[in-house]
Amino acid sequence: MTGTGADLEAGREIRAALTRAGDTVLARSADGEVARTGADLLNRAQYLAGRLVDRGLEHATIGVCFRNSAAALEAFIATELIGATRLPVEPSAAVAEARSIFEAGRADAVLTDGHHDDVPDDTDGWVKTELGPATLVHHDASPAAGSRWQGRVTVHPGHPLVVYPRAVRGGELFGIPTSYANWRAIIDVNLGLYRHGHYGPAPTGDDCYLTVVQLMHATGMVGSFPFLHLGLPQVLLPRFRAEAMIEAVERHRVTTLFAVPGMLTRVADALGPDGGHRLGSLRRVLYGGAPVPAAELARWQPLVGDTLCQLYGRYEAGWPLTVLTAGDHRRLLAGDEQVAGTCGRPVDAIELTVGRPEAGQRDGEVLTRSAMVSAEFADRDGWCGLGDTAVLTGEGYLRLTGRLDGMINTGSFHVYPDEVETAVLAHPAVSAARVVGVADPRWGETVVAFVVTSDHSLGSTLRDWLRQHLAPYKVPTVVHVVDRLPDN
Repeated sequence: MTGTGADLEAGREIRAALTRAGDTVLARSADGEVARTGADLLNRAQYLAGRLVDRGLEHATIGVCFRNSAAALEAFIATELIGATRLPVEPSAAVAEARSIFEAGRADAVLTDGHHDDVPDDTDGWVKTELGPATLVHHDASPAAGSRWQGRVTVHPGHPLVVYPRAVRGGELFGIPTSYANWRAIIDVNLGLYRHGHYGPAPTGDDCYLTVVQLMHATGMVGSFPFLHLGLPQVLLPRFRAEAMIEAVERHRVTTLFAVPGMLTRVADALGPDGGHRLGSLRRVLYGGAPVPAAELARWQPLVGDTLCQLYGRYEAGWPLTVLTAGDHRRLLAGDEQVAGTCGRPVDAIELTVGRPEAGQRDGEVLTRSAMVSAEFADRDGWCGLGDTAVLTGEGYLRLTGRLDGMINTGSFHVYPDEVETAVLAHPAVSAARVVGVADPRWGETVVAFVVTSDHSLGSTLRDWLRQHLAPYKVPTVVHVVDRLPDN
């Protein structure tokens, strides 16, 4: 399904999967008010595609900004069907930040559910918003109107299906493109991991996935879209709250989910030591994005049972690259040093090494090669350096040791200090700034800013000002007002 040379039919696999599903409900809202069958999703995606095609947007770049919903799935599918490139932004991003990403990424149009404040609740169709002059609003209540597009388009395998934005620097977007061929390889890898039991028991007809991390992130790769391809249902939670996540698992008998560690910590806090019965339907609890102390895993395990499975991946190289299985977790919690502090062993579909492979090194930068690797991040031999340093244990488990750059990993979100520093320096009272990551037991790292300013009250007000310009996860949790910046 991955293809390398000949053009691909855009959206062929997802179209076929939704057609096979037919009248099976594949997407539900957490409150139960919205339910979409496979046929519904495909029909509504085709109507949405018709609106985009009428605007001449085949193969175009389309900005997307959605909270988790059936409408978000339809938007993602519609862009794929017409061979477009979607440019997603985190739905919690400030409007100014989202607009800057769309402008820097040269989006030809914007597709959104209208959750931003400048879009009235009853808006539907093409409008001008702060996100962009050509904005198409599509939400769960939008009618399937206009022409239903049932055409076929082809794309070069290397044409980007999605560009994951990382930072805007000097008006230019630093992003990670995932091609149509990369996406197909990622879906194939995850389907194999489900079917062959690497994520837990092989799926059956009563399985149900919970999309709780926002769809644009790794959850789409490892769960939301694989479950559509498997013809199995999922529940979409618009945004994370611990109690809402627990209620969704209970109500819909969820068997599978992907979460970042901070979410599971909050769920454990909400449940207390005796609340595990509320999560009794779970069979696979996938997590990743940040390191987790063994003591925290030991606190989760009684609540979710023998379901934990850690994933390690990168957008430039694919999700996942390594898997720490439920069996590995049993060894870890028993104190096995081979497994302790690792993120699992490489999946079968990839090559992975640490250090330059030609030098035979066993420690250094993590490199990987597979059909999932973004061509823009690969060398001429196909190897992709991830910027993470690591060692391999004697049994082949990967233990991360650090980063080669200053990227901050906070609760699985990747924050680039220079982008935050640019935003801080835009404040008229700031003359100098430095942003760093500081170890945090819950989020892995937290964002901390040091600022030089004559306004010593800025330490208490700067964070509110930054929320107008940055996504919440990029806003420093602590601001230190200093006379001079630290040396390191």
